[in-house]
Amino acid sequence: MGNGAETCASYPVRMEAPSRRIELDPTRSRFAADSIAAGMLASMSAAFGRVLGPATVTVDGVTRCEVEAVDADGAVFAQLIANTGEFTSAYRNRVTANMFKLVWVTRALFPGARQVLCITPSVTPAFAPTGWVRVASRDLGVEVFVYDPVSGALRPLEDT
Repeated sequence: MGNGAETCASYPVRMEAPSRRIELDPTRSRFAADSIAAGMLASMSAAFGRVLGPATVTVDGVTRCEVEAVDADGAVFAQLIANTGEFTSAYRNRVTANMFKLVWVTRALFPGARQVLCITPSVTPAFAPTGWVRVASRDLGVEVFVYDPVSGALRPLEDT
């Protein structure tokens, strides 16, 4: 056995969900018009050329999942982390929870959809260049964008 490589010969594992009834319903925005989250939505909509807004994903009529930004076709799913102030471990926890939600929704329910995480500059320390969160986001295909609430500019994390 040695290094354990023999036990991982079957990886990578494909995630497949059983046949399900999936509903995607737009919801009323819970973001105030002058909030950072509303600015994130507007900037991403302009950058991606698609109107993005909050939605509820319902699986089999009972399991609900709120998504902060999705287009009408279900081709783009995004989560927003609009925290400001000094970085805390709670920010990193929110990043990982939102990435997990995006990966589940897009791999199990909407295969092929674009996965986007939009963060503020205060959250960028969670994506240290050699940290596992940054590597995981790349490996899982989650695009990370940084929104500057002062200028309204949106840029890919890789530009940092």
